[in-house]
Amino acid sequence: MKPIRLWSAGVGLALALSLAGCGTTSSNNSNGSTGTQSGAKASGNQTATHTATEANQKLSVLYAGSMTDLMEHTIGPDVKNRLHLDLQGEGKGSAALAQMIKSGISTPDVFISASPSVNDSLLMGSKNHNLVRWYLEFARDQLVIAYSPKSRFADQLKQAAAGKTPWWKVLEEPGFRFGRTDPKLDPKGVYTLMLFQLAGRYYHQPDLFKKVLGGDENPKQVFPEESLLAQLTSGQIDAIVAYRHEAVEWKVPYISLPDAINLGDPAEAKTYAKAVYKPSGGPAQHGSPIVFTAAIPSVAKNPDAGAKFIRYLTAGHGKTLLQKDGFVVMQPKLVGSRQAVPAALQGIAGGAQHGG
Repeated sequence: MKPIRLWSAGVGLALALSLAGCGTTSSNNSNGSTGTQSGAKASGNQTATHTATEANQKLSVLYAGSMTDLMEHTIGPDVKNRLHLDLQGEGKGSAALAQMIKSGISTPDVFISASPSVNDSLLMGSKNHNLVRWYLEFARDQLVIAYSPKSRFADQLKQAAAGKTPWWKVLEEPGFRFGRTDPKLDPKGVYTLMLFQLAGRYYHQPDLFKKVLGGDENPKQVFPEESLLAQLTSGQIDAIVAYRHEAVEWKVPYISLPDAINLGDPAEAKTYAKAVYKPSGGPAQHGSPIVFTAAIPSVAKNPDAGAKFIRYLTAGHGKTLLQKDGFVVMQPKLVGSRQAVPAALQGIAGGAQHGG
């Protein structure tokens, strides 16, 4: 079974990363002997210079938009403290970010995607100039229906979260405002379409997809990944499809969905594969479990820092932070060229399965 493959046709993104570095310097010239004062001062100056260099080392990361809050407010400060790396990045739909790399708009040290197929379809292989030669699958997630406490349907949605009323019936109510991301730009947009296909079969509601979504691309529902949270929490949207880690991170109520439709259980992979998305100008895409990946693109300017960061994320303290944020952390699985993996990551990727 092939995982979903994302095609982003006609994505004209003229966006650049906003790089705003900040660093600190420190000196440890604590030698109190007057006979070695000048030597201590020189040593202290060298230490300060070395520390400043470490603290100001920049790390460019493009990451799935659903990770924006985690990256900016938790992982970024932690990486600066532990690794002396100044994380500078941008969060958007994974396919949109891949197009930024492909077009040369961005040359990140690390690319984190919410779908393996973004790498497979847009960045790997000779047709994509081998912009990515390998990636690590490192975390899983599942879809939920996150809703606004300010929604006029909040009581009904709360009942649905408690299993006392079918959740899809609430979403079908007249005037219900539903939000999702663009399937052309974001894996979650594709996952959403597949969720509702699977839900229609699971609940024996053949019209569920049409009643709730209207179609694959409904301009009244589709919003940029970055704006969904603000619209949800302000009450402009009643509910959205979200990753569970987003709902946990945002501290918003959500409705958990059965494993057979939430795209979060590897044991249900055959069931997920029954959902199909047929984008215009691209091959059919089949459903698969939601998996987040990390890679160092071939255009990275600081691949050593990228390797240090991925090690932190998959085997260091970053792994703990991912778990606290609601991710299901995986044993890293390597896909692509083992020979291209940096030495710093060989121990992590060594026990992983090798994909094509």
